[in-house]
Amino acid sequence: MMVRFYLRRRRHLLVAAMLITLALVYYQAIYVQLTAIDSPKSLQNNPSENLSDEYYATLLRGLLRQMDKNEELARLARLSLPTAKNTHKAAAAERRIFADQCSAVHDVSHNKASLQVTSLIEGLPFEIGHGGKTQSIFPGLQPLPFEERLRVLLIPHSHCDPGWLDTYTSYYTRQVRPLLTNLYEWARDHSDFTYVYAEVSFFKLWWEEQGEEVREGVRKLLKEGRFEFVQGGWVQADEANTHYFALFNEMLDGHDWLKANLPEAMPKSGWAIDPFGLSPTMGYVNKLFGLTGMHIDRVHYRVKTHLAVNKHIEFLWRQSWDATGETDMLTHMNPFPGYNSENTCGPDRNVCERFTFYNRNGRVTKVTPENTKDQSELILSQWRKKAALHRTDTIFIELGDDFTYTKKEFVADIYDNYTPLMKYINSEPSLNTEVKWGTVTEYFDHVRAHGVDKIPSLSGDFFTYADKDADYWSGYFTSRPFYKNLDRMLESALRRTEILFSFTRLGASLADLQTARQALSLFQHHDGITGTSVRKVVDDYGNILYNAYQSCNIITALAIQHLLNHDTLFSPIIKRARFNDYDRYEVLLGFQELVLANTLPRDTQSVRLVAVQADRSVAIRGEAEGHVEQQVEPRIEYGEVILDSNYVVFEAEVPSVSLKTYQMEPVTNPKAVAKVELYNTDAKTAESMKENFKTEHYDSETCPDIVLGFEEGPGVSLTIDCYSGRLKAMRRGNLAMGLDQEILLYQGDGGAYLFKPRGAPLQQLNPSDRPRITVVKGPVRHKAVVYIREMLVLSYTVNLVVETEFVELEVLTNLQENGDLVVRFKTDIFNRGSLFTDNNGHTIQQHRYKEKLKVQGNFFPMPSTAFIQDSSRRFSLLGAEPHGAASLDNGFIEVVLDRRYTATNDHRGLPEGIKDTLPSPARLRLLLEPHPALEAQEGYTVEYPSLVSYRVLQTLQHPAWVGYRGAEEEREEEEKQEEGEEKEEEEKEEENHEKEEGSKQEEK
Repeated sequence: MMVRFYLRRRRHLLVAAMLITLALVYYQAIYVQLTAIDSPKSLQNNPSENLSDEYYATLLRGLLRQMDKNEELARLARLSLPTAKNTHKAAAAERRIFADQCSAVHDVSHNKASLQVTSLIEGLPFEIGHGGKTQSIFPGLQPLPFEERLRVLLIPHSHCDPGWLDTYTSYYTRQVRPLLTNLYEWARDHSDFTYVYAEVSFFKLWWEEQGEEVREGVRKLLKEGRFEFVQGGWVQADEANTHYFALFNEMLDGHDWLKANLPEAMPKSGWAIDPFGLSPTMGYVNKLFGLTGMHIDRVHYRVKTHLAVNKHIEFLWRQSWDATGETDMLTHMNPFPGYNSENTCGPDRNVCERFTFYNRNGRVTKVTPENTKDQSELILSQWRKKAALHRTDTIFIELGDDFTYTKKEFVADIYDNYTPLMKYINSEPSLNTEVKWGTVTEYFDHVRAHGVDKIPSLSGDFFTYADKDADYWSGYFTSRPFYKNLDRMLESALRRTEILFSFTRLGASLADLQTARQALSLFQHHDGITGTSVRKVVDDYGNILYNAYQSCNIITALAIQHLLNHDTLFSPIIKRARFNDYDRYEVLLGFQELVLANTLPRDTQSVRLVAVQADRSVAIRGEAEGHVEQQVEPRIEYGEVILDSNYVVFEAEVPSVSLKTYQMEPVTNPKAVAKVELYNTDAKTAESMKENFKTEHYDSETCPDIVLGFEEGPGVSLTIDCYSGRLKAMRRGNLAMGLDQEILLYQGDGGAYLFKPRGAPLQQLNPSDRPRITVVKGPVRHKAVVYIREMLVLSYTVNLVVETEFVELEVLTNLQENGDLVVRFKTDIFNRGSLFTDNNGHTIQQHRYKEKLKVQGNFFPMPSTAFIQDSSRRFSLLGAEPHGAASLDNGFIEVVLDRRYTATNDHRGLPEGIKDTLPSPARLRLLLEPHPALEAQEGYTVEYPSLVSYRVLQTLQHPAWVGYRGAEEEREEEEKQEEGEEKEEEEKEEENHEKEEGSKQEEK
């Protein structure tokens, strides 16, 4: 049976699938903006039935050039055409592009931003000893002359982490609840006081506890502009590891809650003061959500200094594809290191510390009538030095830190001390300065009033962040990969569930779905997905994600049951017993019905598998096509052969946004049994394998190269050394690439945040090693499993019938040694030191190897994609979960798989190392493609993924959900049958016993 959702006539259902419970006018406005950006204007205004194939090819390329790669939006761009004829024409053009294997366009010149971060870094010195929280930043900086008017805005804030050293709920109870109350009550009672706040996840909890009087008081402050929400996301999201889907979801959860409960609070300004490096994707998302300016902080200290001394701390952040400036986001960067008061008032930290009145740390000098003049002039000297780095006459000073104002006297401290300073400075004409309490939006209003025509535009990202010396925050790109993988599983499950839910509107599941959305949003916090919290918080995140994932599976099953009009639920074929376990295939008894749910906006052909008891022979049959291409192969999980069950691997083709069922049915002999090849394996294992599979056992001294895939033709082939299990070559069609692969361990002094290697990495897979290798070859796929040691297992898969463009690599790790474990690919591609990685699955960023940045400074975030290329070939690594990636030599590309540091602390606030490593499967797809010659390889280039890589990545990140039903009924039937057989045997035994007794009596 196949159920297809006919979206051409029901476009609103697809919108509902994206919006789920948030299908509101507010989001639809953003949705229209996205569609408008992604679709050529001529197509929006006057779609024609007679457009050429080339135009549709341009459209398809354009969708990816814009890089807002939202599958539903791309589909809607097509579905907006008036006739099915045009949709088919677009599909034909797409097929032609894929057949030609064209890479997406590269461009050297169309982005006209006046500052390119990549180019800027090329010319900067990176001497050890600069940066960090030193006592004086910008020595010799002269203050703004008193002849020039200055306006200073004081902005109280409190940075609140929804999980770090304590859990989200504990932080709220102990710290966030009192600080929100204290700030509100002080502003209520003091009409000149203002403050800002960012994290909606915490504010929601506080709001739900308040009575109507307090709620009206908050609304009054908002209307008066004395309380401002900045950013307005569910959390303050990490920008290195997150995918744009989750970033958008996190912002939508926060803004939707505000719109429903406090429409007066809709943010106008962004606020990213603690993410450890910054991505242009966040500026793009902010602009789509109606924000008109954003404040950022954590930028590499040398880059920050360079921008500041050139008065570039305000810039228009532009997307890489933008040639006109339509994506420009007005951005302000704090020129000093840190977002707390002692690091934001001016360049001299030892002076600023004296005005951090809420600290009460002994270094604070309280303001008295006797010292008001001296204190005023002292702090004003810092403010005017800071103003000398600005282009306008207005600056703002952040007054706050992590979880500030938990006691009311802390609020009183800043108010009672800054008030006399303000009064003195404002009343002294010679100082030519106005000081007042203010907000971030007020600051940006002043900047715009001053004029933005002289503010430079900037393109690029701010990775990799360093706060001093060679202390690069590149460790968190990979820290705790198990949870990064769980995050992406939930992200895919939530996307699928929202789409299926939109077709059924199962009211009983609405609250669960909202909870799942908020769980995903919570984990995007910059101490969540980064893996930089203490263990109890990480465990708490794990349970939250796992429960949300389970809820999505339940809602998916209910939706499918409703759509197929079945009386029983389908169960997921892959199950996880608890959050810190790994996935296992449910072993089926045979004869079940399977269902595949494809929620991608295109037809998918994939290779899927089910686990079946070894004593059962089954075949997979589709309703229309009959028996599909399939093979039976040994069940190998995490390097170990499971003898009591096998895998049935089959080809599945499911149309776009559809359900399709397959039947498992008994057969006397399976259609195709895979051949097994064993290398470096003991004879006992070989003998046990021969019972069910044709097996060749190769001598460890003499064996041929292992070749997976196609010996010739357009598909992929991979050559593996039979002795060491290392790669030797990769070919795709007429493209060939020399290839070696190493497993390495960097050792050093890192921690959850920092990567600080010492010396050369240690080989974990030497050419002289003899790991156990199991090779499976059938008509559907070839697979090689290289068992290096327990919990370090490599699996290579090449498909033969569908999805033949790539090699799939899965690396199972559970690191027990201190260090960073990486897989390095050494190719013959002449990439000249350039590495390309994605920003949040949204744009591609070029990086060049720079020896002056040390090894750790040349690792960059890889949320989903990394590639190297030369004038004819591109080699891509496409990931199911985020990693750190680097290209440290010509033709090299490497990815960090796991990290463990039990004895070291990188002294960035986390009081423990990374000790809680778990078995983590890293899933990568290796893609070799043709690449057009680059005339300006030495220069900065804007690159895009090819359409092939985009499709390969889609099915990796959003595979079809597979469920089964019929197991319970079958088990009950078998139990009844077994009970009947046992009863029959008992009756026979009793009858025999009676006969024996009768015979004995007769003899007597």
